[in-house]
Amino acid sequence: MKLATQLLTFTLIFAAFMATKAQDQQNLPVIRASKSMVSIRDGKLFAKDVWKLTPTTAPDIYYTQVPRAKRKITFITDKDSISFTTVYGKTYDFIILLNEQDRILTRISANYEQLLNPAAQSKPAKQSVDTIPFFMKNSRIYFKGSLNGYKDLTIMFDLGAGMSCLSEKSPAKAAVKFDGHISVQNTDGTNNEPSARMNSLEIAGLRWDNVPLVQIRNLADGEDMIIGNSLFRDKIVEVDYEKKLMILTDQLNKDLQGYQIHDVDYVQYRPRFEVIIKVGERDYPFHFLFGTGRDGSMLIGDDFTNRYRLWNKYHSLFSFGRKKIIVIQELHIGNQVFKNIVTNANNPNYPNPKQSLLGNKILNQFNFILDNRNGKLYLKANKLQNDNYSTYNEFKLALVFIAIFIIGMLIFIGYRFKKSYLRKKSTL
Repeated sequence: MKLATQLLTFTLIFAAFMATKAQDQQNLPVIRASKSMVSIRDGKLFAKDVWKLTPTTAPDIYYTQVPRAKRKITFITDKDSISFTTVYGKTYDFIILLNEQDRILTRISANYEQLLNPAAQSKPAKQSVDTIPFFMKNSRIYFKGSLNGYKDLTIMFDLGAGMSCLSEKSPAKAAVKFDGHISVQNTDGTNNEPSARMNSLEIAGLRWDNVPLVQIRNLADGEDMIIGNSLFRDKIVEVDYEKKLMILTDQLNKDLQGYQIHDVDYVQYRPRFEVIIKVGERDYPFHFLFGTGRDGSMLIGDDFTNRYRLWNKYHSLFSFGRKKIIVIQELHIGNQVFKNIVTNANNPNYPNPKQSLLGNKILNQFNFILDNRNGKLYLKANKLQNDNYSTYNEFKLALVFIAIFIIGMLIFIGYRFKKSYLRKKSTL
């Protein structure tokens, strides 16, 4: 009898809870959709058909790009739209009614998803700044660190990386417990690679726990890992190429005289900002990824080419496979202008997922502050401004040397052939 009473009480409580939950959902705003793909405007960033409606997921959560910044978020279906002005720490629920049948509980969250913040191992209590020294190979940034206790690893810093990566050739693999797989697209193609969710990373006295990572195949010999902005999402990151220092802080207290400010949006934690590309007689604004891991000037992706239909308008030097070697007449970053940049562009008839980005041969000519908390980027020209990047004149000079070498080889081969022919003729 007592057990029956307890079961009845539990049933009544559960029924009351479900009734309250149903009533709460009845009071939520509703938008309609007949297609499963939804576009989202997050601040100034518009992403078309980026959100897939999943009736079996409740709630289906969208995390804002810059949680701490007050911003307007709009969900746009093929039939309707809804907007919220988000405030850090809050959530905003609504219903998407798909095909007048499925009520999909959707939540906009102005919070961080799985935030990873470093803990200092031996920092004075009053010190609010963490300093990480780095070294450079070619134009790239590298740290020394350890993974799961395995020390003296060479770690590349790439703001264009979506998550932390471990080279399949790194000896640190022995310290990693792989527990899953992730599909990875990079220069090695698309592969299903081993992944691990729980790792400890240490760099310059800072420690990150519970770091997810994936194994990749396309790192060079001597490169153990890549880390990106996923480890610094709630930080202000300053990089000084002249002093070879990275500084992490929670507040922007620096004198910003001489810095140019740019708005930033993010794709999978990867920062992008707007630059202007000149093709022909026109200027084309576009958001390029901040690719500190690319040892080159830039990369032109399908996203930029398709946006303005530029494939047949580029100044092309030659084609190979599905790419063109092209000359970008001018690249404008704030009031800085880079001219005659030789780079490559992919043929949009053969879609490639790589996004347009600026490489570190351009980026390392600026000391920068990336304010992840407010979605701002500050750039200041440094003393590396005279360093060479891939320019048209250098490319033409290289072609001249190649042509001279080929002509010289042909003359030499012709001379040897003629000499051999005359020797044989004289013996007859």
